[in-house]
Amino acid sequence: MPADVRSWIRAQHTAWTHLRPQQQQLLTELGITPGTEDPADQPRRTSRVYPPSPGLDHARAYAALHGHLSPSADTHHDGFPLGRWLVQTRRKARQGRLSPTTTQALRALDPWWNPPWPSIWQRTYQQAKLHQLNGQDHSPAIQRWTEQQRTHGNTLHPSQQELLSAIGIHPG
Repeated sequence: MPADVRSWIRAQHTAWTHLRPQQQQLLTELGITPGTEDPADQPRRTSRVYPPSPGLDHARAYAALHGHLSPSADTHHDGFPLGRWLVQTRRKARQGRLSPTTTQALRALDPWWNPPWPSIWQRTYQQAKLHQLNGQDHSPAIQRWTEQQRTHGNTLHPSQQELLSAIGIHPG
């Protein structure tokens, strides 16, 4: 089996709990289920110990300040390109190449640091959540987004629907 296909299958195993039920069903029909990963297809693990990425410290500081890890790709934190680092780190995670330690650390900072839906949705959700928590009126852009979520809520991932319900946005 080609390496890119093995990598894709590993990524599906890694993301299984974040996939939509329809996606899980399609994978199951292909014979890919959470327990079918072939140990022979696992990448070789090295015993080399790598120093922690400086990105993790910046992610901690950013999450402490903002309450999430959904910055835009061009976001810098204390001169560090945090947004770009998160884009690359999410890519590694989806490819099954991110260390479990880093994955765990990021998940502890923000359970939705690497959502199975587009990052722009997560960023906009965080903006809407902040407005709701602070009792602020939504900007026209957030109002349009909120209305789209209400209108198309039944097409969203169940976890997206739960996130929206938690801030008072219900499909209508």
